[in-house]
Amino acid sequence: MLISRRNLLCAASAAPLMASIGPGRAQSPWTPTREVEFVIPFAVGGGADLLARVIHKIMVDEKLVPVPIVLNNRPGGGGAVGLGYVTARKIGDPHTIIVVNGTTQITPILNPAAKTLSEVRPSMNVMLDDFLLFVKNDAPWNTAQEFVAAARARPAKSMAFATGGTTDVMAITVFSKTTGTEFNVLNFNSGGEALTQLLGGHVQACMGNPLEFIGHLESKAVKALGVFRDTRFPALPNVPTMKEQGINAPNFQMWRGMATPRGTPDDAARYWEGIFQKVVATPAFKAYLKDNFASDAPIAGKAFEDFIAAQEKLYRDLLGKPAT
Repeated sequence: MLISRRNLLCAASAAPLMASIGPGRAQSPWTPTREVEFVIPFAVGGGADLLARVIHKIMVDEKLVPVPIVLNNRPGGGGAVGLGYVTARKIGDPHTIIVVNGTTQITPILNPAAKTLSEVRPSMNVMLDDFLLFVKNDAPWNTAQEFVAAARARPAKSMAFATGGTTDVMAITVFSKTTGTEFNVLNFNSGGEALTQLLGGHVQACMGNPLEFIGHLESKAVKALGVFRDTRFPALPNVPTMKEQGINAPNFQMWRGMATPRGTPDDAARYWEGIFQKVVATPAFKAYLKDNFASDAPIAGKAFEDFIAAQEKLYRDLLGKPAT
């Protein structure tokens, strides 16, 4: 079943639906007994929000959870507001789940006052997203090489990027260091807000994941100039890699996963890991990955914690901010 962006956003205001427990699901003696709050620490319309709505829809449609699940967007501060909300009000509550990703990990590296992922208990990574360089379809550049040449010909920071989170900032940082260019980086609360700035002509470019831009790419409102991966996307054969264009930028991906609050009991944590494993195994989720050019990357429990630790080191190395 295809899950479209329009259907997901239209469902945002719908009343929570009751789901009944499916046969053979139980992997722990704990099950939720009251309404579950699904915290999304980003604004409606961005990549994290769209993923959360996919997961929510699948849990309801497949009757995986026996209680209502209520979506709660808590945007701001590159995920910091949402994590702060969980820290202040939800520690140890097994009836709360939250979207986490590279942005929620990078934000406290850049801003030490922000809450870190130590405030949650990682449950499962569900996918990986690559990054593309996007411009408006009527922009004068058709390749990343042309875009870089234009930036070099202008005063430093006279070309602007809009970003929807700190992972976008990281991707721009990698691109800037690799090409020896400086850009003006304007930060917003989601990829949707960044896209609005691009379409309005307020910035020259965005660095983002396909799932945030695919609809506008297909409608030709935007065009992609290059991708940060070793091979071209099969579905976008005309978009070359950065390396093909002589830009030796390292590959950089956004991980996207799920967590529960710090202090969640072990049996409840195992329950949610089992639920998310069932979600990613559904045809609907597989179709969502394919339609948005994302990579299937299920990593659960302790392995997910180890993965996050490795990503922390990678991000700090790229940013030149060693652990203290």
